[in-house]
Amino acid sequence: MKKSLQIALMSLFVAGASIQAQAQRYVTEIFPAAARTNSVIYGQNITVIGALSGGGPAMDTLKMDVYTPDGAVDPLTERPLVIVMHTGSFLPPVINGQPTGSRRDSNIVAMCTSLAKRGYVAAAMSYRLGWNPQASGATGQDIRTGTLFKAVYRALLDAKACVRYFRANADTGGNDFGIDTSKIILGGVGTGGYVALAYATLDDPAEISLTKFLANTNNATYGFTAGQSYVNQALLGDFEGYNGIPQLNYPNNSPGYNSKVQFVFNLGGAIGDTSWLEAGDAPIVAFHVVGDPFAPYAVGDVIVPTTGDFVVEVGGSREAVRLSFEKGNNDCFANAGFTDALTTYANTVK
Repeated sequence: MKKSLQIALMSLFVAGASIQAQAQRYVTEIFPAAARTNSVIYGQNITVIGALSGGGPAMDTLKMDVYTPDGAVDPLTERPLVIVMHTGSFLPPVINGQPTGSRRDSNIVAMCTSLAKRGYVAAAMSYRLGWNPQASGATGQDIRTGTLFKAVYRALLDAKACVRYFRANADTGGNDFGIDTSKIILGGVGTGGYVALAYATLDDPAEISLTKFLANTNNATYGFTAGQSYVNQALLGDFEGYNGIPQLNYPNNSPGYNSKVQFVFNLGGAIGDTSWLEAGDAPIVAFHVVGDPFAPYAVGDVIVPTTGDFVVEVGGSREAVRLSFEKGNNDCFANAGFTDALTTYANTVK
């Protein structure tokens, strides 16, 4: 009888501790470790990165590392998913003039590990790279702007494919990572932040046909036609990555599944044009160094970090968040009751 009572009391103690820990879930690291599943293939598509070494477009395997809570029994079998995209100026490390530029960057690993310890599932996704920041001469500006815009678009399609992969896996693949498909968050650091903001806002063909996104020259090498958008959806696929031509786009990455996310976050990126942001877009959370020399905090110019050459004017984090509140997209945060020091300070900044 005494032993049975001890077991019952211990069970109550463990249950109570579990309830208390779960009350801090998502806020603090309640799990002692995170498990990482490496190089999960979420899709494939055509890359142009081979052009850096004299090659041409070729099929590329799209991979991610998935982090899950580890070290204890998780009472939840369906958990919010956070997809994180790395920085790197759409070029591989070292070539981009930086030591960073992959899903294994130390900051990405640390972020995803911390998220998993808090009870999320986190996915660090790779996306297609490749543009020509070194273009110079009379057509240099056109090439820099056009190839960068295409790089953003390819990465956007990859991010859509990644979201659809998780929904397809939850529906027909056994939900390998135990995610709640109604709670998917997407964000990025630096270059990944540009992609995240495009994900939230870029959804109308008219938005890729603004004057600054129209080619000034005919250039067969880069697929430019003067007076037309750098991004030709008939060739590269629509905003979901469907259609296009086989030489430039693979449309069969978990087709038919929803790519909607609940909100996006941006750390040091920018939005291609502030007019993209409209009422009904996903809520946006952003963090940005006011004096960022490469991606503006407000409205300003994107420059090539290694050369200082101008690429295109964009809207930084301040504008993205300001407009998200102005359009009502961030109303979901207005009465959230956050009282932490960062939120309190942020509420004082205009």
